[in-house]
Amino acid sequence: MTVARRLGERGDGMAAVRHIAAAAQAGFPEAMTRLGQCYLSGQGVPRSAAEARHWLERAAEAGDVTALTELAGLALRGISGPYQRGLFTADEAVSPDHEHAASLARRAMEAGSAEAGALLAYVLTLDPSIAAYEREADILYEEAADMGSPLGQLGHAVALLRDGDAERASRLLTAAAESGLPTARFLLGAVAEAGLTGGADLPASVAHYRIAAEQGHSGAKTRLGLALLLGRGVDRDPLGAETWLRRAAMDNEVLAAASLGDLHCTGNQTEAARWYRRAAEQGHGGAAHALARVLAAGAEGPADPVDIANMLRKAIECGETSAWPALGRLIALSSPPDHATPGMGEWLGAMIAQGHGEAEFYAGLFANVTMGGDAVARRHYLLAAAHGMPEAMAASAEMLFNGRGGAADPELARAMFEFAAARDHAGASYALGMIAGPGAMGEAHIRRAAALGHEKAQGYEKARGHEKTRTIAVMESEAQ
Repeated sequence: MTVARRLGERGDGMAAVRHIAAAAQAGFPEAMTRLGQCYLSGQGVPRSAAEARHWLERAAEAGDVTALTELAGLALRGISGPYQRGLFTADEAVSPDHEHAASLARRAMEAGSAEAGALLAYVLTLDPSIAAYEREADILYEEAADMGSPLGQLGHAVALLRDGDAERASRLLTAAAESGLPTARFLLGAVAEAGLTGGADLPASVAHYRIAAEQGHSGAKTRLGLALLLGRGVDRDPLGAETWLRRAAMDNEVLAAASLGDLHCTGNQTEAARWYRRAAEQGHGGAAHALARVLAAGAEGPADPVDIANMLRKAIECGETSAWPALGRLIALSSPPDHATPGMGEWLGAMIAQGHGEAEFYAGLFANVTMGGDAVARRHYLLAAAHGMPEAMAASAEMLFNGRGGAADPELARAMFEFAAARDHAGASYALGMIAGPGAMGEAHIRRAAALGHEKAQGYEKARGHEKTRTIAVMESEAQ
């Protein structure tokens, strides 16, 4: 092994692995472990989890603690259980085996490995049901940190941050970061940016993010890209920002992909659509909504109502409630009976079943547009009105006042118009003005509707202004 280490230090990896393999064949546990690690990383040999497990298990049987820890890590990745060893054996990953990983890590920890203790703590945070006692993970992280384990320092720091002790957490994160853990460096950046140990220190946060990003941390790439884009703690650098955001997006960082969409939205909508779609496919509701907007603007050619509707539906399903009005406009502007959003009725029904009051309103709109069913529309509008939606109140009031879809009820209609108007619904204010007729009250409602942007009300006010001007001119003429 001494010769192998010297060859590795000189950069002769192939020769080093040959010496390691010879020592492993001779039965040296340390060499077996090292050979298993070489197969894991593909250093000097073809990458093979099966071969790695073969040598690591032989080393573990001989009592090597590092081998036990490595095997626990493999079990956590879903690589455990029976396997056939052979030159062309495929490495098949299955579901993570938390219990097996915990068992192996516990054995290594009991043999004195601080890193195994930290790994066991991590497994227990993933599956608390296999912990031996309450808060075992936190205690194991603390014990590993006290033994100098960088992973233990990181885990204990996270627990301290959760408990509000940012000062002690920062000291542990600094030690872990200096040991080369990019996640610790990233968290130092987050602590500095949030000002958890005093005032926010944006330049320091950027410095930490940059180191972590260069070490490959995806979240740090995103935060660095955003800092460069916005000029937070560093000179603004759009080109550098795009570089880091692209790297993060290729690591499947959804915020980075959405940010790239925003970056290109005003200049290159085709490029914006590409990144918005990538973020939307990963469940970013805002990106799905933004993608619907750029698609409607022709970012990928002639607008496809089906694709736009699907993106709006995805946005809503991801919690982006601001997409509801856009979906409503799409429904309202569609031409029956060949409406270009197949399954919309079924989807709205499913959203209603999930308790989305907005879906009742758009189901009413859908009924009006696609089926011409006043009675169905009225029922949905009234149900949506019960959720307090001003739009639904106004739509219900119009049907009640005019007797559409059922018996007329002018008094209830007036009350619902007043409810919607009190919540700044321009159409409801205009309707109240029309109901009130000439006089101070009617004019007050019309003025309110005009101020809220109602076109007919604005036209009425403009005409009324011309009439006043003409009357004054006549009066002045007669006075002369």
